[in-house]
Amino acid sequence: MTNIAIIDECNGKFMGDIREHWGREGHTIRFGKYFDPKLVHWADVTFFDWAGNNVQRASHSDDSFWTTDPQPKNKIICLRAHDIDIWVGQHRNVDYSWINHLIFIAPHLMEKALSEIQIPENVKVHFIPHGINTKKFTFRKKERGKKIAFIGNICDQKKMENTLLILAELPRDYSLHVLGEHLGSWRKAYVDYFIRHNNLNVIFTERVESVNDFLEDKDFLISCSIKEGFGYVMGEAMAKGIKTLIHNFWGADQVWDGYPYIWNTISEAVKMILEDKYEPEIYRDYIIKNYPLDKMLKAYDELLKN
Repeated sequence: MTNIAIIDECNGKFMGDIREHWGREGHTIRFGKYFDPKLVHWADVTFFDWAGNNVQRASHSDDSFWTTDPQPKNKIICLRAHDIDIWVGQHRNVDYSWINHLIFIAPHLMEKALSEIQIPENVKVHFIPHGINTKKFTFRKKERGKKIAFIGNICDQKKMENTLLILAELPRDYSLHVLGEHLGSWRKAYVDYFIRHNNLNVIFTERVESVNDFLEDKDFLISCSIKEGFGYVMGEAMAKGIKTLIHNFWGADQVWDGYPYIWNTISEAVKMILEDKYEPEIYRDYIIKNYPLDKMLKAYDELLKN
C-alpha cells in the first residue's frame, strides 16, 4: 500500500471522492491545508491540489521550507491545476523539474496553461476530467415545475444578477432559489431593489447541510457564470434529473460538449425554461456517459504507480 500526502489549500473542496477511494483501497493518507516538508518526506506520493503557494514554494529546492530537511528527489509528486490558479498565473511560478505528473481538469484551461509554461521532458501531462458521484444525488423523475435554483457564491464571476433578468421575463409564478454567500454592499442594494421593483419571488439561503436535499424540489438550475473550469453543481443537478441551463462561458462547448441547453442570451434561457420538453433521464444519462466517477478514480490510481 502507498503513503499519500494531500496538500490542498482549499481544504479538500474537490478531493473528497478521490480521498475516500484511496482510503477504501487501503492507502494511508495524511492531509494538510498548508505545505509541510515532513509530509513529503513521509509520503510515497504527494498530491498538490491547486498550483498555489504550497507547490510553488515546495517545488523550489532553495526555498526556506527545505532548510532542515532537503527537498527529496525520489518521490512521486503530482500537481493538479484547476481554474483561478491558472488565470492569475500561479502555475508560472512552479519549478516543474520536481513534478512527475501535471493534471488538468478541462481542455480549454490545459491549452491556456501549457502555452504559458515550459514543461521538462520528465513531466507527464494528463487531462483528467472530473467525475460526478451520482450515488450522492438521488434521481428524481418528475414533471416540470416552476422552481429555479442558482447555486454559487454571489460574485462577479457567477453573474447571479443575470438570473434575475431571466426571472423577470418569466410569469410571476416562477420562483428563484439562491444558495450562496457574499451578497453585500452595492450588490445587495441593487438586487433588493430589482426584486422589489419587478415583484419577483426570490428566496436566499446562505448554507445548507446537503445540496442534494436543497435541489430535491427544484425543477431548473441556471448557471450564469462567465468563467468555469468545470462547474460541479451543473453536473450534480443533471445527476438529479434537473434541467440545467449553462451560460456559454469560454470552454463550455468543450466541457459540456453535446449538451443541448447552453445559452447565449437572456431570451434563449427564457425559451429553454418555457418549452414543454423536460427529460430527467436525458440529463442524468449525459452525466453517467460523460463524467463517470469510476473513470476518474481509475485515472488517479494510475498516478500512484510511477
